[in-house]
Amino acid sequence: MPRYLCLYLCLGVFASLAQGQAFGAEGQAAGQMDQVERCVLNTVATGASDTTLREVRDTCRDLQNGAKVPARIINEKLTENSAFVITPHRQNYLLPVTHNAKPNQTPWIEQNVFPGIERPIEHAESKLQISFKVPLWYQDLFFANDGVYFGFTMKSYWQVFNEPLSKPFRETNYRPEVFYQTPIPVSAWDGAFFTRVGFEHESNGRSQLLSRSWNRIFVGVGFLRERWALYIQPWYRIPEERKEDDGDPNTPPPPDGDDNPDIDDYLGHYEFVAVYNDERYEYSSLVRYSFETGKGGLELSASFPLWGRLKGFVQYYQGYGETLIDYNHDVQRIGLGFLLTDLL
Repeated sequence: MPRYLCLYLCLGVFASLAQGQAFGAEGQAAGQMDQVERCVLNTVATGASDTTLREVRDTCRDLQNGAKVPARIINEKLTENSAFVITPHRQNYLLPVTHNAKPNQTPWIEQNVFPGIERPIEHAESKLQISFKVPLWYQDLFFANDGVYFGFTMKSYWQVFNEPLSKPFRETNYRPEVFYQTPIPVSAWDGAFFTRVGFEHESNGRSQLLSRSWNRIFVGVGFLRERWALYIQPWYRIPEERKEDDGDPNTPPPPDGDDNPDIDDYLGHYEFVAVYNDERYEYSSLVRYSFETGKGGLELSASFPLWGRLKGFVQYYQGYGETLIDYNHDVQRIGLGFLLTDLL
């Protein structure tokens, strides 16, 4: 359907939806009207050229029911069918320069990965994260605007300033996941609730003594308002068999079994994310904590405008679990760089 025709029909949809809104309370109707208007106009602006009137109506109709749908969920739904859009999942960024106050040398020294070098890992390195998701189902399953997704996050640490080691990538963590996400039809505090239920695997793609990995199932609950968001995601680690080692240093351990049986002692059983956005600047924090051991990790981030979509980015991390190879090592890192996609 030509775009100008879609625009004409979408405005008609908006008019009919607006008429339905007129019978509610003025304050509530105004808020819902704003969301309906954004939904229709965003559909016109970002929808595919063959977007139909029915797709516009189905996308925006449920904004009339009095329960807000998170704006990010609506915006993502509008671009899911576009062949030219990759939907971000977590933040996507590049930190060309970071400083780690106390690099973890132990795994590399114990395995003699770099013979003759006493302290192979340098304090300065680059860090990058790539994160995206794709829908596995394109219609509503149980509720309006719900869906099943495949998500993937890759986080890499590059010893780009380490000339003696030929600038290797020190560690890369891969985090694929499958999850169901749906808005929760509850109106409270002028915001919107949503939940996620899923399974994720995380590993560093290495073998034998440098291998780190785990599997977990999770149930997360989030709350979003126009400028801030909260999200808590408890998880349950799927147990693995104990890795048996014959004790001979000349033979590697078997490939099967648990590479890091005590990881819960350092990362706990949940993570909590808080975000605030004042239109130009966005501030976010991520917390993991184990009540049994008192260990965990804290990540603080701030983004600020540079030009176009590109933002400046500052990130600080303190604690355990920044990477899988360092899951039991206390890290203190600060970095400066660029961000492509934020959380809000």
